[in-house]
Amino acid sequence: MDEARGVGGIRAWARVLPIVAGLLGLTGAVLLFARHDPARILHLVALAGFGMLWLLPVRLAAIMASAEGWRALFPKPRAASLGLLTWMAFVRNAINTLLPVAHVGGEVAAARSLIGRGVPAPIAVAGIVVEVTMNLFAQMGFTLLGIGLLLSYIGTAPLIQRLWWGLAVALPAGLVFVLLQRRSRPFTRLHRAISRFGGASAGTAAQAHAVDDMVLTLYRRPMALARCTFWQVVSLAGGAGEFWVILRLLHEPAGLRLALLFESLTQALQSAAFMVPGTLGVQEGGLILVGAAAGLPADAALALSAVRRVRQVGISLPVLLVWLRGERKRRDQPVEPSVR
Repeated sequence: MDEARGVGGIRAWARVLPIVAGLLGLTGAVLLFARHDPARILHLVALAGFGMLWLLPVRLAAIMASAEGWRALFPKPRAASLGLLTWMAFVRNAINTLLPVAHVGGEVAAARSLIGRGVPAPIAVAGIVVEVTMNLFAQMGFTLLGIGLLLSYIGTAPLIQRLWWGLAVALPAGLVFVLLQRRSRPFTRLHRAISRFGGASAGTAAQAHAVDDMVLTLYRRPMALARCTFWQVVSLAGGAGEFWVILRLLHEPAGLRLALLFESLTQALQSAAFMVPGTLGVQEGGLILVGAAAGLPADAALALSAVRRVRQVGISLPVLLVWLRGERKRRDQPVEPSVR
C-alpha cells in the first residue's frame, strides 16, 4: 500500500513540475519583454509581417529531414512512410512545445499513434528511443560548433566555461544512456518494476522483451545510425536557416555564422531546460545573452524570439488540434466484426 502511494506521489509530481516550470518560465519571459522596450520589440515584429510565411517551407524542410533520419532506423521493408513520419514529427514537436509534458509526451504520443496505424510496437518504440539518442549526440556536436563560434565573437568568458561544463556532463550522460539501452534491457526492467505494483499484465512482458531486442538490433546497424545522425544534423541546419530568415525579416545582420550560433546554443538550452514547456523564458534569456555576445541588441533578440514563438504556435497549434480530432475519430470508430 505504501509503495503504491509512493508511485502515485511520483506521478503527481511528474505532472505538477512541468506546469510549475512553465509558469515560472512564462513569468520570466514577460518580465524580460517588459524590461526591454516593448514598443520597440513590437515594431520589430511588425517589420517581419507576412514575411514570416517564408518560415513555413524552411520548417517543413527541417522536419522532413528529421523524419528521414527517423525513417532510416526502420528495418526494410519500411514500416512507415516518410509522409507519416513527417506528420508524426510535427505532432511530437507540437505536443512538446505546447503542453507541459517535459519534452517526452510527444514521443509517447507518436509511438502510440504509429502502433495504432499498424506499425509493430517494438519497431515504433525502439525507433523513437534510438532516434532520440542519436539526436542527442547530433545536438552535442552542434553545441561544440556553437561554442567554437561563440569563441570567435568573445573569446574566453564565464558563459563559455559553463557551456563546456554542461557538455562535459552531457556527453558521459549520453554514453551511459546508450550503455543502459544496450546492456540492461530497460523496458524489461521497467515492466518488472510496474508488475510489482500490479500495474502490468503478463502479456506486456513479451512486448517489453521485444522492444529491448529491437533496440539492440538497431544499434547493430551502424550505417542506419550514421544516416539517422546525418539527417538530424541536416534538420538542425534547417533550424539555423530559420534564424537566418528571421534576422533578415528584422533587418538585422544575418550571417550564416550568427544563425548557426543561435540555433546551436538554443538547442543546448532547450535540452538543459527540458522540464519547461516550450522553454518559456529560457529561449528569451538565452537569445539575449548570445545576442549580446554577437552585438545584437536585447530588443532585437527578444523580437527574434517573438517571431520564432509566432512560428511555433502558428504551426504547432493547428497540428495539435488536427491530430487530437483525428485520434478521437479513430478511437470512436466502431470495430467491424471479422468475416470468417
